[in-house]
Amino acid sequence: MNLPTAKDDLPTLAAIGLMAMCVVTFNHEALGHGSMCLALGGHIQLLTSSLFRCDLRSKWIAPAGPACNLLMGTLALILGRSVPPRRASVRLFLILVSAFSYFWEGGYVIQAMHGREGDLYFAGQDFLGEPSLWWRVAGAGVGLLLYVSTIMLTARALLQLWPQATLARRAARTIWIAAAVGATLAAFTYRGAGFQDVHDAFMEIGLATIPLLIIPLRSAKPVPEAPPPLIVRSPVTIALAVAVFAAFTLTLGRGLG
Repeated sequence: MNLPTAKDDLPTLAAIGLMAMCVVTFNHEALGHGSMCLALGGHIQLLTSSLFRCDLRSKWIAPAGPACNLLMGTLALILGRSVPPRRASVRLFLILVSAFSYFWEGGYVIQAMHGREGDLYFAGQDFLGEPSLWWRVAGAGVGLLLYVSTIMLTARALLQLWPQATLARRAARTIWIAAAVGATLAAFTYRGAGFQDVHDAFMEIGLATIPLLIIPLRSAKPVPEAPPPLIVRSPVTIALAVAVFAAFTLTLGRGLG
């Protein structure tokens, strides 16, 4: 006998995912790369949702974006565990900030070591010298470990909110669609580099977080009956997400500098 499923509000779930995407992207590009460029006395030549250029050459600028994401992801992971279950929307937002940050950087370092490009590859060149097989393999291994660990951490965190795996997957898929589409649409408003910005934005958010379409795979424990909806309709959350996304699109989406 199939259990009835609680209907969490999809627009509110999408709104939470959209805001998490905006925060993580802003953290990587603006707070990470941008702040380091300015702190070193440089000037920002280009700042979009996936592209960055500084007029100053420094080995500290490239790794600043990934470092900020790892720091924010870790803080969100710690804070999320202290949020009471009744604050489900806040807890979910922190779970997503951590997941988006870790998925982005775990997947990115694997791609960077394979393709010999990107922030972490260039940082490796600056700090370790000319490319060698050992540090590329080691870097890809660290990225794979982070990526797999993020899958497990995120699945466990979602099951703590929704013990029924079908409900958790429904929420995760809704969030993935909102974040991936939002990141891509925002990048479309930048016209300075063809489709490079769109491609990179989708890779960093859409492709990197693809496990959200299938996790969690099974319920944490047998659920005798479907719980009431966890995420209910919140006009305030939806309005806030619209405002955040609009500001994100008009700034990082269109490009600054």
